[in-house]
Amino acid sequence: MDIGLNWRDLDKPVDWKKVFENNNPVDCEIGFGNGDFLVKKSNLHPERNFFGIDYAIESFRRAKKMIKKVNVPSVKLVCLEAKAAFIVLIPEKSLSHIYLNFPDPWPKKKHFKNRLLDREFFTIAASCSTNKGKIIIATDDNFYRDFILEEMAAVHLWESLFQKGWTDELSDHFSTKYEKRWRKEGKEIFYMMFQKKADIEKSFRIREFKIQSTITLPNFSLSKLKKIRGESICKKDSVSKLLKIIEKKNIYTLTVFLKDDTLIRKADLTVSEKDSNKWELKIPEKLFRTRSLKTFINKLKTLDK
Repeated sequence: MDIGLNWRDLDKPVDWKKVFENNNPVDCEIGFGNGDFLVKKSNLHPERNFFGIDYAIESFRRAKKMIKKVNVPSVKLVCLEAKAAFIVLIPEKSLSHIYLNFPDPWPKKKHFKNRLLDREFFTIAASCSTNKGKIIIATDDNFYRDFILEEMAAVHLWESLFQKGWTDELSDHFSTKYEKRWRKEGKEIFYMMFQKKADIEKSFRIREFKIQSTITLPNFSLSKLKKIRGESICKKDSVSKLLKIIEKKNIYTLTVFLKDDTLIRKADLTVSEKDSNKWELKIPEKLFRTRSLKTFINKLKTLDK
């Protein structure tokens, strides 16, 4: 299997044995940057597998190229938002270690909502971690450090392995190039390590619905379709929106925005006339069938209401 994986092609949740072709323990790094940390970790621990998650396509391409060059088969990468990766891809109780090196602290109060490391994520991480699994975090922001410690304490699922919650030295840790630069500049680095102490029974998995690849639309018309273009169709934590309609020889391609929790996508669906006044909606086979898609299809089925 390739180093850089398309999350759309993977089982949901993923089958680690199929991905890595072995039964070794799996560690995860969120925000892998150029991939250097993953390579160094995998060289030190050839008995483990490493799964990297990063939202930036440039980081994904750069790390994929570098890891392929040094030939490290125990490292696989996906380009996806971290929380979405955990609630779509990561199997429950399957990760031994989760690494986060200098996550964005979003220092402005109005941006706090963008922080990944909050009590919700730490609860989800606990559901995806093995018994006594660990989260290891490095940050140079003392305010973010304190925020993380407060959020961790609130969920009662993890315990710090350091008496004061953090340390300024960590064994078996590889410094990134930025970390080395910051140390030369005299910046203080804070390392935190937490061990899972309790299980969480709640499942955070994004539900996948059984939706056929071809669906009959009894009340379809272009004029009715245009009326819902740009309309936000909401249900629970999902949103769908028709962004664009392209017509070509009685075939309409619908570009649809789909959002389920933090999983955000665009998808192209096609509507074509099969018989006189009988229309069919076709959905790509590999499109993850979530609530937002189901809600949008239901809207198409009831355009005349």
